[in-house]
Amino acid sequence: MNTLTTSHYLSEITQELKQLHQSVERVEQEILHVLTEHPYIVRIPGVKGGEPIIKDKGVTVRTVIALTRQGVSPEQMVDDYDGVLTLAEIYDALSFYYDHQNEIEQYIAEHRAALTLAE
Repeated sequence: MNTLTTSHYLSEITQELKQLHQSVERVEQEILHVLTEHPYIVRIPGVKGGEPIIKDKGVTVRTVIALTRQGVSPEQMVDDYDGVLTLAEIYDALSFYYDHQNEIEQYIAEHRAALTLAE
């Protein structure tokens, strides 16, 4: 095998290893996400205290509910978050709230208490 051929094979192997590494990283990220029955809502241990969040966005369901209670429409949330959030994600967060109302209300109460203590 000549030097050019060896170099070519090493380059191909390096590229394949990079692709494999990226695939492993994606799988690791998916494993970290604790899926829920809602397609856009996950829980990640150690992120936002394990609260349910919008997948890959980090916005809590609690935040979506708080904004809704302040009169912010889902369409306005999309605009306010510069299109980072989609309507489907926001409506899924609202749906999650109605399926887990007591839990989210507990998060809201805990957050409110923490803010009061900080004052």
